[in-house]
Amino acid sequence: MAMQFSEEDKEKLKNDSSEIYRKRTEETNRQDIEQLTGKARWQHFADYYLKIVVVVVVVAAILIVGLVRSVTNRTSTALYIAIQNDAFDEKKIEAFEEAIGEYLKINPDKEIVVVNTACSDQQLQTFFYAGTADILITDAENFEHWGAAQYFYDSEHNKEVSFYKDYDEKYLYRTKYITGEDVLNNKEKEVNETEASDQTAYNCGIYLTDSEKYRQIGGGLDYPVLGIANTTENLAEAKAFAKFMMDNSQKMELDVKNEKN
Repeated sequence: MAMQFSEEDKEKLKNDSSEIYRKRTEETNRQDIEQLTGKARWQHFADYYLKIVVVVVVVAAILIVGLVRSVTNRTSTALYIAIQNDAFDEKKIEAFEEAIGEYLKINPDKEIVVVNTACSDQQLQTFFYAGTADILITDAENFEHWGAAQYFYDSEHNKEVSFYKDYDEKYLYRTKYITGEDVLNNKEKEVNETEASDQTAYNCGIYLTDSEKYRQIGGGLDYPVLGIANTTENLAEAKAFAKFMMDNSQKMELDVKNEKN
């Protein structure tokens, strides 16, 4: 049976200041919390907020650990090699990357070697400007385009590649440099037909014609040329790789996975 209150009782309840009859507001809640003793205040915190705080701290810790691991475990590129106008078996290229890494003695957990065999001219130009690509290997005719535009170290101006001169003359690739002034002064021909005003032929690459390692990975170019980009950020590794490719006395082991005999 529902409890019935007289009008007099209702008025008394309305005016009663007892805690049970007070309307709860944020202000009254705040006042009540401020009046709690230290132990009671801690109990209130534990009852209402401790679980939330623990969850937030755990989630934050997980995010921080993940971020730190992603940064510390991020691999950098020890050497970036672009190869144009030739065809290769993908598994051999992967094995080639591993073999180069072993030769350079890099930590595979922190550094990698990249061999890009599908690089367009536009991409390669961007890679050269950005300092991404360290090495270009391509046929002599295509190399002329990049070499004449002075994308590579040459042994006449740069001591960094003075070791080119240690090889027989037949392995030294030379080209004339076409400058911006040459292009501006070309009023009669297409830009790609611009001729160099300086007739000096600069040694800016080396032929891999007799490189056993290049043939070992399936290289089919008749006259492959290697050049070291003058924007490289991995010069020591690039030089070591060039010497490695030219040294037939040092054999290369290719661990080609899943290769059918």
